[in-house]
Amino acid sequence: MSSVLPSIFSTGLPEAGLSAAVALLAALGLTPVVEWVARWTGQVDWPSDDRWHDRPVALMGGVAIVGAVALGMAVAGTAFPWPVWIGAGVLFALGLADDLWGVRPDAKVLAQVLATACVLYSGYAFWRSGPVWVSMPLTFLWVIGVTNALNLIDGIDGLAASVTAVAAGALALLGVALGTPELTIVMVALLGAAMGFLVYNVPPASVFMGDCGSLVLGYLLAVGALVVQGGGGPVVGTLVPIAVLAVPIFDTTFVTITRLLQGQPVTDGGTDHVHHRLIQIAASEEEALIILAGTSAVSGGLAVSTLWMGIPLVLAVSALCLVTVTVVGVYLARMGGAPSAGIASNEFGMSDRVRVFMRKYAGGASWKSVAGVLADMLVVGAAFVVAAYLRYGGAPPPDWSAVMLQMLPGVIGAKLLVFYGFGLYEGIWRHAGTPEVVWLSGTSGIASVVVAGGMVMVKGLAVLAPSIFILDWLVTTIGIGGARFAFRALRQYAAAHRDGGRRVLVYDSGTDGILLLRHLRHHPELGRTVVGLLDENSVRHGYRMQGVEVLGGPDDLPDICSDHDVEEVIVHKKAVSDEDRSRIQEQCAAADVDCQYFDPTIRPAPETSTSPLTDNGRGEEKILSP
Repeated sequence: MSSVLPSIFSTGLPEAGLSAAVALLAALGLTPVVEWVARWTGQVDWPSDDRWHDRPVALMGGVAIVGAVALGMAVAGTAFPWPVWIGAGVLFALGLADDLWGVRPDAKVLAQVLATACVLYSGYAFWRSGPVWVSMPLTFLWVIGVTNALNLIDGIDGLAASVTAVAAGALALLGVALGTPELTIVMVALLGAAMGFLVYNVPPASVFMGDCGSLVLGYLLAVGALVVQGGGGPVVGTLVPIAVLAVPIFDTTFVTITRLLQGQPVTDGGTDHVHHRLIQIAASEEEALIILAGTSAVSGGLAVSTLWMGIPLVLAVSALCLVTVTVVGVYLARMGGAPSAGIASNEFGMSDRVRVFMRKYAGGASWKSVAGVLADMLVVGAAFVVAAYLRYGGAPPPDWSAVMLQMLPGVIGAKLLVFYGFGLYEGIWRHAGTPEVVWLSGTSGIASVVVAGGMVMVKGLAVLAPSIFILDWLVTTIGIGGARFAFRALRQYAAAHRDGGRRVLVYDSGTDGILLLRHLRHHPELGRTVVGLLDENSVRHGYRMQGVEVLGGPDDLPDICSDHDVEEVIVHKKAVSDEDRSRIQEQCAAADVDCQYFDPTIRPAPETSTSPLTDNGRGEEKILSP
């Protein structure tokens, strides 16, 4: 794809600027008019169990978006072939009918098949150079899949419009680089229309785009991606469109897999999408929007950057991205998205179903180790390629590049053998700490030394480039460590931002207080949310421990409780003397909040116990009333 760079100043830029400006202004002007008409005619989306919003919101915003795109196209003059617009019109009519009266699923599928047939008739196809019996089914899968994927992420305010704007912007840049002005003009019209509509659709939204908007936007983005896909090689040309539309593709894939594992219908509505799960475990609606829009921007930036990448580096970055999204997907599947408003997925069998599935089809009782080996295989291979590119500030010299690709299978195999020999697949990483970090770093270093020695033995001293092997060790350690520690980091982040239950202060910011803080976070069934720490030492005031601020000392308790709506103070019994406990209890009474003691104890099992794991026969950590 790097060969297209000389065409970066191709014709069509003035028309693209005009198209974007007209679409933006049209969306800004048409959206409030459509919103007023929708409310006047009663076209309002009311809150329901399978919807996320909690207030009535006007529908039909897609009419303004499509109108803005049409005006942008009218002034630009150059666009996709006319059958593509026939397909867009079919989907607009379908979405409008669905918004107004509801449409049967089979009618929706039929309309999308007809729209995709229009795309094929226009000469666009997925892998158009391949056999028609492969290219045609892939085109139907791509267009219908992306069209519905964008429709499915339209679940929180501003998300579909933001992702459309980012994806359209990335495709427009790719269109400039590829010298395809028709792609650039259409995409900047989508960008302008989405940005104009977003002014009214950001949280809290006053209008929704509805199916008449999301279906058309998804369809046009899918067609734009086909133009890019046809302009690149078979590898890069396939990966770039997927990167541009990574967020909707990931969400649709994620929901499909999790629902199949839960035994739920895939086509039903629900609040188990990625954006819903982010809100359920930690984020606000605005934060979820920023996270997903930012992710879309990063993936779109990576897609554009492939213009400067060689194929080995593109594949390496893709491998690292695949490991990343898999880790995040598994975490979200375990931690959020219950059929009702709860968060604990174990109640609904998600973790149990995943565990049973993996044990049956992916490695038996050692399925976690099998998954670790597969992830490490991708990380190790990608790290070696990335290290070579970093060393040379771009593509390595041809002779080293040939050696790199020839030796890559051996590098992967040797490193995995070292990892296995040093027990890297025997640990329980969710509880890992500093010793495991040192262990991982050392094991990775030994593996890099083994690889360097092996390459010298096979290829001679000419291939010995110490900086490449140092970079390889660094990237490998970060990648493998990130994959293993990500679950812990995400879990701690979610726990630190979890809200609900009684709002409490923890007394003491030392070791005992942190133990209590972690206990409350790891046991949400206790119904406590820690909003701050108390400490006698004024030097610590304002510091943050485990993401929680030391708000002040016991003397500040009345003001702290008032400012942060505190209901309870919990004191680690071992952290204070009896005299201090009495004083703290008096201060809590003066502040009109409850006072509880935390008492971790180890007690002998009673003689009548038949099991060493009864409540009185195990190490207990519990909250005791005074």
